[in-house]
Amino acid sequence: MDVIQMVWNEGRGTLWSRAVWWLMLSILTAVLTAVAYAAGAFAGWGGMDIGETCGDSYDDAFRAKHLNDPLFPLHNWCNADHDLVPSWVNPTVAGLASLCAVCLVMTMVLGVARGIHKKKQRELKV
Repeated sequence: MDVIQMVWNEGRGTLWSRAVWWLMLSILTAVLTAVAYAAGAFAGWGGMDIGETCGDSYDDAFRAKHLNDPLFPLHNWCNADHDLVPSWVNPTVAGLASLCAVCLVMTMVLGVARGIHKKKQRELKV
């Protein structure tokens, strides 16, 4: 049991202080962000015409007004009350993108700190 505790403490103490770990987390969150964005971007593209997908709730005039909406937040409107993009997509994309940015900042901070530490170590050896 002491060996497991020792390995756990060592891993926990050094793992979060490595820039590579944060870089891997940022790559993972970037991929998950892209997957969530794709899920929203292709919502309602079930191979049918958008009018058939929406059914009776399709409003051509409302949809025409919103064809040039920005790329975020995602919407695929049938009418003013019915959006084909699931409600979880936009908050998930925003949250994962923010988490990715935090992981990238941590990667840079730890990378710079490691570089400074190695430079000081080289100066002490000379």
